[in-house]
Amino acid sequence: MLSKIKALYTEKEFAQILNSFEKKKNICVFLNSLRCNAKELENDFFNARLEWKKINQYCYLFKAEDKNILSSMKAFNEFKFYIQNYSSYLCALNLDVKAGESVLDMCATPGGKSINLANFMQNTGYLACNEISKDRFFVLQKNLQNYGVNAKCFMKDGKTIGKLCPLKFDKILLDAPCSTFAKMGFDLEKSYKEIKNIAKTQKKLLHSALKALKVGGELVYSTCTFTEEENEEVIENALKSEFKLEILDINLEHVIAKDAQSESFKEISKCKRIIPNSDYDGFFIAKLRKLS
Repeated sequence: MLSKIKALYTEKEFAQILNSFEKKKNICVFLNSLRCNAKELENDFFNARLEWKKINQYCYLFKAEDKNILSSMKAFNEFKFYIQNYSSYLCALNLDVKAGESVLDMCATPGGKSINLANFMQNTGYLACNEISKDRFFVLQKNLQNYGVNAKCFMKDGKTIGKLCPLKFDKILLDAPCSTFAKMGFDLEKSYKEIKNIAKTQKKLLHSALKALKVGGELVYSTCTFTEEENEEVIENALKSEFKLEILDINLEHVIAKDAQSESFKEISKCKRIIPNSDYDGFFIAKLRKLS
């Protein structure tokens, strides 16, 4: 698999990917505006004698060695902030949810992106958070309760949601189960057969999500892996399906990314592969609008 992945990048890009696994990454935290405001949280950071870089109205970046301090802070245990990789936050950001919308986080555990979405929606509208695993479902439910998220939690197989809830949601986030190479590194052993089986599940999940999406609705598909089978080929499969889809531009503030590539569909270049560094993980992000 490594040679197939390497072929997708320039020599310089792949060297940066390998280098990103050499050291612990800096820590990004997300302000939970459902529990506090920026001024209050920044005062907590100041009192803990921490130094930070404010990325935007929600995100702060800290040195890697500050993780233990952050996770032991009273503010953390009061759920005022969530420790989250910045690339992961960008998946939720790009769904561009609005207050009052009907939104589904299809594979939601541990709940970080659901927390993002609830903040962006000002805790209004309808947020459905789904998890197929019983153990992970209770983790999700507990996290959302702790962070003050107003959401409905469901324990369903995501592949069935399209049939259960056709044309229900304005926006859907599908951060799909994947081989996790961008998170775990290339020491992780996955056979080509395993990758193909994961991709098969991803295609079914995306098809189900598109069924559940309203006409005119928007969907973000993301993975934390590098393989073409789990990324571009999943989007290609959706474009070949019965749905008429438009690929939308992505807002990748403060990250370096390269265009996805497809011989069959030039518009897949709007999908992006985030190149990891010391501040964030590698990710694939695609945004689709359902036209019919």
